Amino acid sequence: MSLRKAFVAWLWVVFCTLSIFLVVPLARTIQKFVSARWGRDLFGYGVLTATALAFCLVIYILVFRLKVRSPSNYLWLAAVAALYVHFTLQLWRAPEEAVHFLEYGLLGFFLFRALSFSIRDKSIYPTAFLIGSLVGIFDEVLQWMMPGRYWDFRDAGLNALATGLFQVALWKGIKPRVIGERISPKSIRRVSLLLAANLLLLGLCASNTPRRVAAYAGRLPFLSFLVKEEPMYEFTQRHTDPEIGTFYSRLSIDELEKEDTERSSHWGKILKEWREKDYGLFLREHHPLLHPFLYEMRIHVFRRDRKADDAARAKDEKSRREALFIAFKENLILEKYFSRTLKLSTYQWSAEERAAIAASMNPAKPYRSPVSAGPFQIKERTLWLGILAGLGLLLGLNLAFFRRKDAGRLLSR
Repeated sequence: MSLRKAFVAWLWVVFCTLSIFLVVPLARTIQKFVSARWGRDLFGYGVLTATALAFCLVIYILVFRLKVRSPSNYLWLAAVAALYVHFTLQLWRAPEEAVHFLEYGLLGFFLFRALSFSIRDKSIYPTAFLIGSLVGIFDEVLQWMMPGRYWDFRDAGLNALATGLFQVALWKGIKPRVIGERISPKSIRRVSLLLAANLLLLGLCASNTPRRVAAYAGRLPFLSFLVKEEPMYEFTQRHTDPEIGTFYSRLSIDELEKEDTERSSHWGKILKEWREKDYGLFLREHHPLLHPFLYEMRIHVFRRDRKADDAARAKDEKSRREALFIAFKENLILEKYFSRTLKLSTYQWSAEERAAIAASMNPAKPYRSPVSAGPFQIKERTLWLGILAGLGLLLGLNLAFFRRKDAGRLLSR
């Protein structure tokens, strides 16, 4: 009977996981339909309503069925519910993203229930969390493969967070009686392997750069569609200029110079042709993998011009100066590293315009341009050294634990 129940419990895990994956290609259609009929905020209100209902249901079970009287249980549950609400509100500019909390909170419940048939110690909580995190990473990989969808480390983090918060609610709020305190060696190995799998998969996603995608897509033609997808991550180069400050690029300084020298007329012509066309469409049509120089230059131009417009509309002097400073520094990047193309593009500022802006600020103040900076800056080699160090630490901790166990057994004889 217990085997049948365990089988059914795992079927629910599989069903929930497949449902999450099957929604991926339909997500944009669903979002547009709901937004057109009832507005985007409905997603956020739906998550908040589901959180409130789940909280009330759990409180009812604890009070009237399990007769729990400990205040700490209710405080932990209230804290977890408050965090669900907090993160949902933080995502209100794109409330459909908060649906991650519903999907992965539910997955966390099904994982715990399925695992409880074979794991009866506290390792069940990190085990469920790490399996949910793996599903969340694969979810993002699938999104990256879909046209118009993107990989996002932040979304992978939200998926893991939703699963993890639910495990905290179970561990500290509900405290199931079937779960014991003592953790077995087998459980430690299981958690270590799952953590290693998460680290390796995240590392592989970070290393799935546009050049690497192009390399394996070239050898495997059926994967050629991936070349046009938004990059998962790019190990961009950090450049420091004493006149500007810091800026980032997929290209080295020498590569920027070469592109600007050898292809300025070609890039300038393209920029002229697209001058009156949609900026977003330009970025979609000129992929950073194929045209990194042109792609980055257009973003620098956009940021410069947008900040110049912000300065013109600023309501106070401080805001005006801040916007002008950014516009000025972005223009310096363009003039120094995209100079020939800039002259041929119709985007060049006049000498009078440049001088007028320079006179109203301190041009020596350092600046960091966010263009091509990415979510975080780390070299690929450093990333993998960190991952290997983490795997080595896990191996060392497991070996130390088992030696300690063996020593304890010998002493007890």
